[in-house]
Amino acid sequence: MENPVPLARWWREPWWARVALGLIVAGFALLTCWNLARGGDFSFYEASARSMSQSWHALLFGAFDPAATVTLDKLSGFAVPQALSIRLFGMSISAIALPQVIEGVVTVVACAVVGLRAGGRGFGLVAAAAAASTPVFVSMFAHPMEDGLLTMALAVAVVWWQRAMLTARSWPLLLAALFVGVGFQAKMMAAWFVLPALVVGTLVATVGRRRGLARAGTVTGAAVLASIAGIAVIALVPAGSRPWVDGSTDDDVFAMVFGYNGIDRFAPGAWPGSVGSSTSTGGVGTTLAALAHALSSHAAASADASSSALKLLQLPLVTQIGWLYPAALAGIALGVWGFRPRRGRPGSPARRQRFALTLALAVWLVTAALVLTLTRVPHTAYVAALGVPLALLAAQAWSEGARRLASPRLTRRLVLPVVVVIQAVWWAVLIPTAGLPLVLLAPAIAVGAVGLALGIVVAVRGGRAGRAAAATGLAIALLCLPVATSLQVLDDARDGSGGDAYVGVTARGGHPDETFAVSSPAMWGGTPKMTPAVAQLVEAARENGGGADGTPLFTTDSWALSAQVIDATGASVLTDGGYSGRVPVFTADDLQRSLRTGGAHLFVVADGAPEGDPVREVATGPGCREVRSWDFGDPGEGGEVNKVTGATLYTCSAG
Repeated sequence: MENPVPLARWWREPWWARVALGLIVAGFALLTCWNLARGGDFSFYEASARSMSQSWHALLFGAFDPAATVTLDKLSGFAVPQALSIRLFGMSISAIALPQVIEGVVTVVACAVVGLRAGGRGFGLVAAAAAASTPVFVSMFAHPMEDGLLTMALAVAVVWWQRAMLTARSWPLLLAALFVGVGFQAKMMAAWFVLPALVVGTLVATVGRRRGLARAGTVTGAAVLASIAGIAVIALVPAGSRPWVDGSTDDDVFAMVFGYNGIDRFAPGAWPGSVGSSTSTGGVGTTLAALAHALSSHAAASADASSSALKLLQLPLVTQIGWLYPAALAGIALGVWGFRPRRGRPGSPARRQRFALTLALAVWLVTAALVLTLTRVPHTAYVAALGVPLALLAAQAWSEGARRLASPRLTRRLVLPVVVVIQAVWWAVLIPTAGLPLVLLAPAIAVGAVGLALGIVVAVRGGRAGRAAAATGLAIALLCLPVATSLQVLDDARDGSGGDAYVGVTARGGHPDETFAVSSPAMWGGTPKMTPAVAQLVEAARENGGGADGTPLFTTDSWALSAQVIDATGASVLTDGGYSGRVPVFTADDLQRSLRTGGAHLFVVADGAPEGDPVREVATGPGCREVRSWDFGDPGEGGEVNKVTGATLYTCSAG
């Protein structure tokens, strides 16, 4: 059995190190909270959080509407903290977003813990600072998005996995697996990006092949079990006692999770029963054909930035996650070279654990990057999957380079300055297209240049004098551009949104020459609003008896309408079609039966509804009359399913 390695603890570190960590966390919290009350979520998910806050039944199943007739099109674990926050503080934009701020703080602290235990306080502080200044993090954790809980859960999972490896105990592996399961509830199979890393790291860190395989099997099996336990419970509940599962055409939660949100992202139509599947039978032949079609068409889609095979090296994604790419690669190289096992020299347990951590982080990074490369990335927050391993690996590059500043050999002392110089070359490529305002860019370059110059002078001169100052200066030089990019969120025109966590002018369709201006802080409050036309529709529905005596306000075939209403008012609105518009939540017979039994007698039909639409069929049938139509004008951004140009309100009578 391997020898345990003593665990470092932040509360045992010198006061100045604890203060430094506190300042990093406080700075991150300030950035994420600056515009908290201004940045709402994508209305589809925000409406669900409000619905879940009003009903424990809706909370349990992750329902979209207060009446719990249909779920979200994904697992709703990410929305549970939002719903509880609304229940505690009341409905506001900041109440919905607050859980993500907390998740971000936990992520930054988790990076600090992993770094401290791997390489000391310097490693931990730089890892925390790198995470806190990752642009996509400061936007994503400031808005209610599913990626926040996922990122936090996987960072905490690595903390517990590292503890299991360092202490040679198995129980922390179960906690690591549990947090992978939490991540699965937030964003399903994206949580499994970390599993290959944990398996490889466990096999390398554990002495003895059998014990290593047993521990790797334990963390994998427990993680899978923790992941699917929730959906297994949903599947076992009778269909009549739970909402319809969105994302599936046959009310199958496994089709929604592993088809619509899983394999269908690579090969649309491969999983039977998922939305987009052209067949209800599926099978191996159908799946292989869909995969072959996806692979053959991938190159043709490369003109689309979200589908390009080089998307992680291109705008708009690279400026949100890629500032530290060279440092992370250097961290892998230095970790593998410095801690690799050598023939006849097995090394200390601490060196073995450091080598295992390096491989685990590298595998995690490569796995996430490969999946993101092969799939379409519809919005920026997806690349947050790279953030934690990038921050830790970049911090490892700094840590190993700073350690080499004490070497008697000049070539070793120059390792960290060379890494920073390579970073500067990479930044020279990014800066012209990044749209950074000069008021942030110029000081960042100046401060970084001073830190680099100090590091080079101390490295060339050698000796003890100035090593700490040089290491600090090089850390600042390493992070100056990510910090400058992230500071843009102080301008509410550059802080991204709940639909796309993008820091910079591109998030709002602006231009690089737009003036950067620090907005007045808006840390609490904010009320979701309806467009004037939708507000008029709601008023007309109430005037015609909608929502009276506990009945739904109306039934519609467009979530883009119902989401605004639920989000702003909390009223019960029944919605057919789900997110895609193709989910058979209701049939025409269902709606007629509800009408006869005193359910919703008002129907809102979106312009362009197809002939077979059940809501349209009932609303335009016998016993119904048109009340009024509204023209919503340009629907704006949000994808094809969010484009509603108008709607018509109908009132119907039973019989």
